[in-house]
Amino acid sequence: MDDFVGVLCRARMSEREAIQLIVEMYRPLMLKYANLNTGFDDDLYQEFVCCVISCIFKFPFEKWNAENDLD
Repeated sequence: MDDFVGVLCRARMSEREAIQLIVEMYRPLMLKYANLNTGFDDDLYQEFVCCVISCIFKFPFEKWNAENDLD
């Protein structure tokens, strides 16, 4: 498995497999919070997935990468 930074770089270039990998990494957490007292909320889970995908592109990666010297 690639390191997270590499996967994030690929995901930011809209590589479908990298995006799916990141969503799968966070899947257990999203499932945990989509389980409410009334049962599993499919709509909430879908919102979580959309939010994760949105965050992939909104995260200020270039600034973070420059501050942490990962290149």
